[in-house]
Amino acid sequence: MASQILIKRILQPKGAALLAVLSVVAILFFYSNSESDQQTFTYLNHADDVAYVGMETCASCHGDKHATFVHTGMGLSFDSATRQKSSAHFGAEHAVYDTANDLHYLPYWKNDKLYIKEYRLAQGDTTHTLDVHINYIVGSGQHTNSHLFTHNGYVFQAPITFYVQEQKWDLAPGFEGGNNTRFNRILNSECISCHNAMPKMHGESDFKFTDIGRGIDCERCHGPGELHAKERLRGEGVDVTNEIDPTIVNPRKLSWERQIDLCQRCHLQGLNVLKEGKKFTDYKPGMKLSTVFEIYLPEYEGEHASFDMANHSQRFQMSKCFISGNKENLDFTCISCHNPHVSVKMTGTEVYNTACKNCHQEKGCTEAPGVLAAVGNNCVSCHMPPSGSKDIPHVSVHDHYIRVPKAKKDVDQMHKLIGLYAVNNPSPDRETEILAYLEYWEKFDKNPFYLQKAGKLLETNNFPKLWLKYHYLMRNYSSATALGLEANALSPWQNFMLGTSYLEQGSISLGIFHLEKAYEEDKTNRVIASELLKWYTNKPDINKAVALGEALVWEFPTSGLIHNSLAKSYILRGSLVQALPNMQKALRLEPDNLAVWSTFLNYYAMQNDKENFTEWLRRINEQDASYLNPQQIARIMDSMPENATQ
Repeated sequence: MASQILIKRILQPKGAALLAVLSVVAILFFYSNSESDQQTFTYLNHADDVAYVGMETCASCHGDKHATFVHTGMGLSFDSATRQKSSAHFGAEHAVYDTANDLHYLPYWKNDKLYIKEYRLAQGDTTHTLDVHINYIVGSGQHTNSHLFTHNGYVFQAPITFYVQEQKWDLAPGFEGGNNTRFNRILNSECISCHNAMPKMHGESDFKFTDIGRGIDCERCHGPGELHAKERLRGEGVDVTNEIDPTIVNPRKLSWERQIDLCQRCHLQGLNVLKEGKKFTDYKPGMKLSTVFEIYLPEYEGEHASFDMANHSQRFQMSKCFISGNKENLDFTCISCHNPHVSVKMTGTEVYNTACKNCHQEKGCTEAPGVLAAVGNNCVSCHMPPSGSKDIPHVSVHDHYIRVPKAKKDVDQMHKLIGLYAVNNPSPDRETEILAYLEYWEKFDKNPFYLQKAGKLLETNNFPKLWLKYHYLMRNYSSATALGLEANALSPWQNFMLGTSYLEQGSISLGIFHLEKAYEEDKTNRVIASELLKWYTNKPDINKAVALGEALVWEFPTSGLIHNSLAKSYILRGSLVQALPNMQKALRLEPDNLAVWSTFLNYYAMQNDKENFTEWLRRINEQDASYLNPQQIARIMDSMPENATQ
C-alpha cells in the first residue's frame, strides 16, 4: 500500500526533480531474481493513469528493434483486411461447404474489400445468400488467417479460416461438427487482448470496443509507455546499465517467474478465471499474473500427449530442463531461446542449439552421426517435434514439452481425468477453484465430471453466488431462487442467471426484474439484452418491447433474433408495415431459425393470407412437427376466409 501511495506522489514532479525521485525509487525498490524480492520492485507504468502510446512512438527511439519486430508473428498478428495482409487463395474452387448445416462459404474481393458470401443451393438454385464485409485478418500467415468484422464497436468472427500450412480454406476452429454459429460469434476483450495490441473498451464493457489496434505491439511486453516516452524525450531517466528503469518494463530484468507470467498471458490457452473486480486489460508486464486471473487446464493420471495450439507455456513448464534449470537459478525461460524482436523464420537453427548446449556441453547427443545429419544437427527436431494440436485443425506446431520423446504406442495409453489445476498458481483459493470447474463445463467441455466436482466442493464451502451458478447450470431453478440473493449484490450475469431461474418457474415479474437489473448495468451484453427483449415480447409488454427492440436493432444490427423479437412486437401492436422489414432482415440473418419462421406464420395470419400462412406452416412442420400447437393452428385456419389472400 505504501508503494502505491509513493507512486501517485512521484508522478507529479517535473524535470530534474522527477529524475532525482525516480533514482531514489529505483534504489528503494531494488531488483533481485528471487521470487520474494521481486515483489518489492514496483514499476511506475503499472499505475492506472499511465497511458499506452502506440508502437510508432516506441519506434522513434528504438527503430532497430521496430524494424525487425514488425516481421515477427506478434508484429503480424492483426491488421486490416487487405490483399497484402492475406495469405489466402481466392476463386470459386476455394468455396467451403458446411455439411452439417448445408451452407457454402466463398471468400472474394470486390474493389479491394474482402467479403465472405454465405449461400445455400437447392437443385441448382440459390435459396439463401448473405454477404459480409471483412474488416480484419488475424494471424501472421505462418499457421492461419482468421477473419473478423465489426459493427458499432462490436467484433465478430467469420465462420471460415485459411489454413496456411495446408494452403486450404475450411471452417474456423470451433465452427466444425455442427457448431457453426455463422456470423454470430461475438468476441470480447479476452480474445482481442491476446491477439492484438491492448484494446480500449467502451466504459466497463467487456464486448464493445473504442479501439482495437493493428497488431501486437511493444507495449504488450513492456507495458504502457507514456511515462517512459515523456521522460526520455526530455533527455531524462536512469542509467539502465546500472539500474532498472522503473518507467518501462524490460522483460529480461524480471525474475523467471514474472517472465513466464508475461509469456503465458497469451501463450497458455486454457480457462481464464478472472479475480473479483478484475478485467483482462488490467494485466501489465511485470505483474504477477494470478493477481488478475488464473489459467486452468485438465489434469490427468498417465501421460496425456495431446495439447492445444497455444499451450506453449504449460508444455514448456512440464520439461525437466525448465524445472531443474530454474531450481538451479539458471533462469531458463522462453527468451532463453526466442528473441521477441526477431522472427522465428529469421532465427537460425544454431541459436536454438546453442541454448541447448549451454546446459548440455558435457553430455552431448547420443544419436549416431548419421541420425544427427538427417535432422540437420537440430536438437529441436527430436526433442520438440512438431505435432497437430487438438483444438486447431490443419496446423502443425512444435510441442514445447522438451524431452526424449516416447514411441507413439507408449504415449497413447489410457489416461484418467482427475481434475483441473491452475497452471499459474500452485495454491488457488477454493472459491476460484470451484468457479473454474463450473466455467470449464460451461465454456469448454460438457463432461459431467466438472459439475459433479464443483457440487462436491460446494457442499463443504458456503459460496452462495457459486451455488447460484451451479444450480443454474444444473437447471435446478427452484434451488437457485431459494438462495434468497439480493439483486444489488449481484453482477449483471448473476442477475441474468437468477432472473432466468425465476422465469423458468413462471415467476414472470421477478424474472423480468432481475433481467432489467442485469441489462441496466451492462447494456453491451447481447445475450442479456436479447433475452430481456424476448420476455417483454412474450409477457407481453408491447410498449416496452418496441422501445427496447428499436434500441437494440441499432446497437446490434447483425442479430437476427433481435430483429425477429422486434418484428413480433410490431405484429402484436398491429404495426404490420413496420414488422415486415425486420422480419426480412431476421430471415436473411437466421434462415433456419424456427422462431423466425413462426413470426412469418403470425404475420400472414394477421394478414388473413391463407396461402402464405399454409406455406410457412408446411415448412415448420417439415422441420419440426412438434414445434407448433395443432389446436391453435386449427383455430387460426378455421377463422380465415376460404378465399383469403393478401
